[in-house]
Amino acid sequence: MARYFFTASEDAADQISDLYNFVWPTASALWNLRWQVKGFLAEAPDALNDQLAQRFITGSGIQGADLKNACIDQSWENQQEKFAQFILINAFSIYENWADQILVAVGQPQDSGKRLQRVDTPGKEGLAGTVSALGNVESSTLKAAYYPIYIAQKRYSTSIISNLALCYRYFKEIRNCLAHRGGLASDRAEAAYLAFSPVSSPANLGMRGALNHFPATKGQPVKLNLRGVVGFSEVLLRIMTTVDAELSKAKAAEPYFIERVRAPPTRQPGTLSSDIKRRHAQVAKRCMAV
Repeated sequence: MARYFFTASEDAADQISDLYNFVWPTASALWNLRWQVKGFLAEAPDALNDQLAQRFITGSGIQGADLKNACIDQSWENQQEKFAQFILINAFSIYENWADQILVAVGQPQDSGKRLQRVDTPGKEGLAGTVSALGNVESSTLKAAYYPIYIAQKRYSTSIISNLALCYRYFKEIRNCLAHRGGLASDRAEAAYLAFSPVSSPANLGMRGALNHFPATKGQPVKLNLRGVVGFSEVLLRIMTTVDAELSKAKAAEPYFIERVRAPPTRQPGTLSSDIKRRHAQVAKRCMAV
């Protein structure tokens, strides 16, 4: 049984996993390189960068690396923040693509995913309102067959979806400040922090530990914490799981489901049994694999 009803959700979750499969070994390698360079320089304090490069990166194809700066001048805390920025920017790219794809799957226009990136405001649906509006027009068939399965997922969080949306906006505004304002907080970032702060406790986000984050004050540098960004990735997965589950019962999801059932299977299916009970079981298994 797939973790998600929609392939867009399955793909996005895999992409987030792949992101961390790259970042964690890379961060670990940098941590070890720092100690190796420090040890080398302790024995040869006058070594030049070219000598360090010959010792540590020959054969990699990397050129121009300033290992003294990276391993001596830069603090590990600063480099962790750089990793946090890298994760954050890529995680938003994954989520935004998913938001567009999942809404298209239920008949919404292209580029409508922005509705899953904002908080509900008077007269303008955001994450919670969009999901509610689409999910409330139900398919009795899909609701009976699939909805109970997906709401049983451990990340399903419909009761706190509005809190998760506020968390999303805070981190999105921090990302925008890093990408477009040289890292200085905007008034929107400050407003997003003030809106998120009252619901930022673990209980309000469905998390075990605190989501490490920092205040955003207009005109001041924004700051990230690596553990906090890892926690935010969990928030994204909670949103995706919840939206996926709620839309799995939507009437608008029926054409998507039918199209997937009719799609050629990844492997050639066996012949349907002549026994009606066994045949029904074969069909049910096919549907569960969708």
